[in-house]
Amino acid sequence: MANLKRWLGNRLYWVPLIILMLWTTTPLVWAFSASFKTPVEVYNTPPSLIPESFNLTNYIRVFQLPNFWQYLFNSAFLAIITTVLAVGVSIMAGYAFARYAFKWRHILLVFILVPRILPRAALIVPLFTGMTAIGLYDTYGALILTYTASAVPLATWILAGFFKVIPKSLEEAAAIDGAKPWQIIWYVVMPISLPAIITVSIFSLREAWNEFPFVLSLTSSSDMRTLPYQLFMLRDSIGIQEWPIVLAFAIVTIMPLLILYLIFEKRVVNGIVSGAVK
Repeated sequence: MANLKRWLGNRLYWVPLIILMLWTTTPLVWAFSASFKTPVEVYNTPPSLIPESFNLTNYIRVFQLPNFWQYLFNSAFLAIITTVLAVGVSIMAGYAFARYAFKWRHILLVFILVPRILPRAALIVPLFTGMTAIGLYDTYGALILTYTASAVPLATWILAGFFKVIPKSLEEAAAIDGAKPWQIIWYVVMPISLPAIITVSIFSLREAWNEFPFVLSLTSSSDMRTLPYQLFMLRDSIGIQEWPIVLAFAIVTIMPLLILYLIFEKRVVNGIVSGAVK
């Protein structure tokens, strides 16, 4: 009996993990399967997970949609620029919080998270008013500023926690050898902190790539749309609700992020754990 309890205890934790995995992956698997089906096949009863014939027509139609490549460029451009700016600012801010014991440091670090605590709906009106007043409405500048400000708080917290546990002796040795502060950060701190930097980069890239409320409220022209925005507008664009093409568009939209997560999975996990625990 004791052996049975021990056996169950060692394997019981798999139950919530399996439930969570099914909860998160089932919609994705179903969407991927349906993206290869015809519109009629989607409504077959009973539904089938395996398409009768794998049809690439929906993906071809996605790439042939008007301005699709412009939407793809907008998403990639905003995500890359935002990630570079957010990570650069967060490295400097995180290092300052970790190494310099200035007054009200801990209170300021808490206040940095305020933009993350507030719901985005509460930020739309003041952002719209401000960007319109300074002439940035419906421009890349408005989205880059907004995305960067949204990504910096969490990135700063993760990096500050990681920088704090780097031995100061390494930086002191570099300083004795004549290294300047920027050289210490570039050649000593950043190589050691690579897992955390990759983590915040992936988070920033994901947030900018998936962003929808800000691009909806801060832009008006179709040339400024991103992939998530166009996915929202897709039904009006094609006239009817064709679920296979909608799901194919969704798969194309999320595939770059899935590939990034698969490539950097271990580094992201290490960066999160290090920044949170250490």
